Amino acid sequence: MANSGTFSAAAAAAILLLPAAASAGHRHHDGVSISEGRDPRQCSDITMEFSGEPAARAEERRTIPAVAGQPLRIDSSAQSGVRVRGADRADFEVLLCKGAPDVGTLPQVTAASADGRLSVRGPASEDWYGYLLITAPRGAAIEVDSINGPVSLSGLAGRVSVRSQNGPISVSDCPGEIDAEAQNGPISVHGAGGKLRVETRNGPIAVALSGSSWSGAGLDARAVNGPVSLAVPSDYRTGTVVQSLGHSPFQCRGDGCAAVRRTWDDDGKKIELGDGPVLVRLATENGPVSVRTGASSADDEDDD
Repeated sequence: MANSGTFSAAAAAAILLLPAAASAGHRHHDGVSISEGRDPRQCSDITMEFSGEPAARAEERRTIPAVAGQPLRIDSSAQSGVRVRGADRADFEVLLCKGAPDVGTLPQVTAASADGRLSVRGPASEDWYGYLLITAPRGAAIEVDSINGPVSLSGLAGRVSVRSQNGPISVSDCPGEIDAEAQNGPISVHGAGGKLRVETRNGPIAVALSGSSWSGAGLDARAVNGPVSLAVPSDYRTGTVVQSLGHSPFQCRGDGCAAVRRTWDDDGKKIELGDGPVLVRLATENGPVSVRTGASSADDEDDD
């Protein structure tokens, strides 16, 4: 079916690139540019600029004990970002990557931890940045509250909660219990298992499934005002449902689209993939949908 033009293949491709875009960089505000690469492990993996000029740099390290039954609460200010990576360790290793227009400002940028809470502090001006690279016990309980900076999670098997006002959230290969909400910003998910609930009020959601089935309680992804996209292997067995309300554009591309089950009515559009119990659900109330199965086919199948 020919595309009506309201939701082009180029637009769909842009949505499917969200996981890479969300982890590749983030512009905080005018004059400050942060680029974190795909998987930063040290401060040299992060680029910081102020008004187009390389930032003065410094770093600070500390360890925080993991307390049984108590989550580590991370407050990410308007001048900070957070990346948490799970590893086989008993405590939290915290690396603060500092950036400022001049060396004199750097000592004022510090990581503060007390009573199970971690935050980044700096001068009253906005001319500084503090990026937290945290290596955590895989099963740790963590709560992140972010204002504008990016939040990235990977390899975490514990209970993790993320709330973001105006920044991207990325979840990669986290088999734990993840609850992530963004008020204004994109969310990307990549993985094959866990108990995941993600929601954005005003922003896109991009999900890339791996393997042939989902391991764990399931994935529930919901966008209120924004597009959703799904990339799924052609041999994926777990029951998967993608739906939209109303008359939003809906596109399916790839070698698995001929076998999907479709429900088109006045209330919305829905496709179902896989033949097992439904564990993966994606939905949008007001936005286009793009599904890609397997390798891209020469002849895309579009439904409006």
